[in-house]
Amino acid sequence: MKAAKVAKRISIGLFVLSLVVLYVILYTIPGVTGALTRTEILQYGNFRTADSATVYFVRYERVYMAAHAGNINYYIADGVLVKTGTRILNITHGHQDEEQESEFAEIIAKLGDDGIQTTDFVSGFHGIVSYFIDGYENYFTPETMRELTYDRVSRLNIDPVNVVREHTRRGEPLYKISDNRQWYMIAWVGMGDVVNYQIGRNVTIELPLGEIRASVLDIVEDGDRWLIIFRTNRYYEDFARIRSAPATIVTSNFNGIALRNESIAVRDGVIGVYIRTRGGTFVFRPIRVIATDGTNSLVEVGFFYNEDGRRVRTVNIHDEILRRPAMEQNIDSNGD
Repeated sequence: MKAAKVAKRISIGLFVLSLVVLYVILYTIPGVTGALTRTEILQYGNFRTADSATVYFVRYERVYMAAHAGNINYYIADGVLVKTGTRILNITHGHQDEEQESEFAEIIAKLGDDGIQTTDFVSGFHGIVSYFIDGYENYFTPETMRELTYDRVSRLNIDPVNVVREHTRRGEPLYKISDNRQWYMIAWVGMGDVVNYQIGRNVTIELPLGEIRASVLDIVEDGDRWLIIFRTNRYYEDFARIRSAPATIVTSNFNGIALRNESIAVRDGVIGVYIRTRGGTFVFRPIRVIATDGTNSLVEVGFFYNEDGRRVRTVNIHDEILRRPAMEQNIDSNGD
């Protein structure tokens, strides 16, 4: 009698232990829990491909230099768009010590003969007025940008200087005009990232003060890197002030319904998934893949048009689909 009670207690203990073990397996090991899940609920997803890089601004611009010394009176504020012939400032004659070295000596040396001596102080063309000058205005140009190399540019000491002041010496920089109707940005990416760029493709360049839509104008090999040239006509607040900025270059950004590739099936040459109906059965629903990373995919939502121009009903948010249709048997092969 005692032996029977002991055996009963042991069997009960084993049963409880098995329940505990099953609980641990199902609720504390996510991988196992997921493996036992037959279906999943579809949700929205996003595929985004982006590179972090330093971008350099390339503009058609001209720096205007003082033809004589004097006191400066400004008429136009920094960042203002002006027409050709607009008077930017005026200089009234005043004594300046020409023997003392200019505080802008470094910029003057970088500009060389590229600065334009002016006595009328007007804009030579339609563009943005800027008083931030770095001396590289004739180095980063649309004509020379394809010849720039990462090795040379990364070594440059680029430091835009605000040249607004009360007095000027002869030959010092006064202002510059930058053409904003079409301008450029350049950046270097590694060999593994250049596949994300195609000439003519649009990208979004996220900058500290906002994002810019641009298109890829050219791709130039530069040793173990690639020079990517972007063209744009969009407004950016610091367009004429800065030469470079940290950026995130977004080459693709897709939204749709996310699902695992293992959930995709092929029926009669058509790719799709199996959706649970209200009656509990599963029916095939065609899909169109927007993007994939080899493991997961984004697909169109609601409907899409096939190659024949026919509107095709597809998956929707919150649809319940089979996770592994290849492992299932007796699936209803009729669509709905």
